[in-house]
Amino acid sequence: MRYSLKTDWLFYLFLASYAYLILNMTIRLWFGDGINIFATYSDAATPAQVILDANKVYWSKTCFLFGTLLQTGLGLDIRAAAGTAATFWSASLIIMFGASVNLVFALIIGAALVLLQIKRREIVARRSGTEPL
Repeated sequence: MRYSLKTDWLFYLFLASYAYLILNMTIRLWFGDGINIFATYSDAATPAQVILDANKVYWSKTCFLFGTLLQTGLGLDIRAAAGTAATFWSASLIIMFGASVNLVFALIIGAALVLLQIKRREIVARRSGTEPL
């Protein structure tokens, strides 16, 4: 592993929880009765409201992905980038749809990852010393 499990258990907890969410969703989608991922956030009653809420969830998740990639590309440590993006993702969904256990958990872990990297003074990623051709 790139980081020590002893010192970076929080980062690996974030990865494990994210993997659990994806695995759970995948199993229910392909091998269960299906899943309406947007229903976990919204109780929209009309098709138009469902589409609007689905777009909000998609926007938030897209910002999470792009934010992580952008920050990493700009030289931030992946742990800080993932923490910042997870904090944005969960906070934006909490603001739009209200709190849930998963969103509050993601908000806490995301903020903790950022704070830990600030405490360590490792916001910026270390250069590897070998540059590709």
